[in-house]
Amino acid sequence: MTEMGLGYPKLGLLIGIFVAGYGLAHIPAGMISEAFGMRFAMLLGIAVVALGAGLAAIAPGYSVLLVARFLSGIGASIYVGASLGLTAAWFRGHELGTANGIVSGIAFTMGAWLGLYVWIDVVTAFGWRGGLLAAGGVAAASFLLLLFVFPMPKSGGQGEVGARNLNMASLKRTFGNRDLWLVGASFIGGYGSYLTASQLLPQFTAERLQLEAHEAGLLGDILLFSGILGGPLGGWLADRVFGVIPTFIAACIVQAAAQFLVPHLGFSGLVVASAVIGASSIMAFSAWISTPGFCRDQLEISDIPTACGLMLTISAIGGFVVPILYGWMMAHSGYRAQ
Repeated sequence: MTEMGLGYPKLGLLIGIFVAGYGLAHIPAGMISEAFGMRFAMLLGIAVVALGAGLAAIAPGYSVLLVARFLSGIGASIYVGASLGLTAAWFRGHELGTANGIVSGIAFTMGAWLGLYVWIDVVTAFGWRGGLLAAGGVAAASFLLLLFVFPMPKSGGQGEVGARNLNMASLKRTFGNRDLWLVGASFIGGYGSYLTASQLLPQFTAERLQLEAHEAGLLGDILLFSGILGGPLGGWLADRVFGVIPTFIAACIVQAAAQFLVPHLGFSGLVVASAVIGASSIMAFSAWISTPGFCRDQLEISDIPTACGLMLTISAIGGFVVPILYGWMMAHSGYRAQ
């Protein structure tokens, strides 16, 4: 902001343009995995992220910075899609929900923590450009490591990791699957409300309870970190106890109940509610994103990145609509309407 003379709207666009690239690329990213293999897609995604971070670090102006951020979002979408397919190749038929819970709960949360909090010290030491170069270096190192040491499944889906399977039959299996459309649509509200809570709950709390920003920000930290427990727990319940759909529905109900209570709670109650919202949301997501992997009679392993991309694209409607709806309701009805 200081170096380029940016206001908050342009800063917000830098954040949003990454999300735009990430969201728009979900389905194409899955198709890249099917067309060229999941190993190729994983490496490509990481390479694009490294390129995006490096370009952002040397950007001479705001326009180039926007392009770099958009490019980084596309790269992230490509390797996320590949990782979902690779997880299914490793664990389809046994503990797939738990595996996805570890990926989406523990790995994703720890990555977000490193990026959002640990990297503050890196930026403080080396500046924002140096911090981005360091991040790009981590991505480049990951690319080189996976280029030579790639975790291939020992059996089952090994042949799918490098296979090229994009054809009309695969597209028909995915886009003609009514269940995928229904399951994708079922998380529009849950996905949108989770994103809204994770971004706006601290602000809501600070204004309503007249708290300092760092106190209110604690709720965002708790909401994020509770996913470390929620992801594996949701996967385990899906695998061993209730099954995928009952676990997903139960977690969504818990999430909704906690969010309904938010306007009626003090700070201590909001701490608990934040933990419940974060854990239950990732519980629901872990079960939800595992759905294509359990459709053994309808989808091939190679179809899973595109199938997950379809579901994520549908659910992203909630990520766009719910925050807008929240803002409108707050403007017209006040705190209790949230």
